[in-house]
Amino acid sequence: MRKYEIWMADFDPRKWHAQSGRRPCVVVQNNLFNAYSPTVMVVPLTSIVKKPFPSEFLVEPSVYNGLTHTSRFLGSQVMTLDKVFLHEKLGTIEKNYYKLVSEALSLSLDIENRY
Repeated sequence: MRKYEIWMADFDPRKWHAQSGRRPCVVVQNNLFNAYSPTVMVVPLTSIVKKPFPSEFLVEPSVYNGLTHTSRFLGSQVMTLDKVFLHEKLGTIEKNYYKLVSEALSLSLDIENRY
């Protein structure tokens, strides 16, 4: 598993407002931790396309990323999963999304202490 890869993950059982079911997610954990940790930090994607919140953006499907639908990156729902819940690598998001991932996570986690 590498940062920026898209994997199909099992998010069940669902609790309250958290994403549920089998869905794609983006690995956001750094590659050093990915190599040694039994867990991985991911951000789920949803095919429900609506106006994104500031910590969200749309990812267009491509052969490179393996998505079949336009998907919304849910930057406010960073989750840590055991790697056994990630089943299939779909692809990798394109480099033009890297900055959007960083901005979404920075806003969600308030990295710069603005809020």
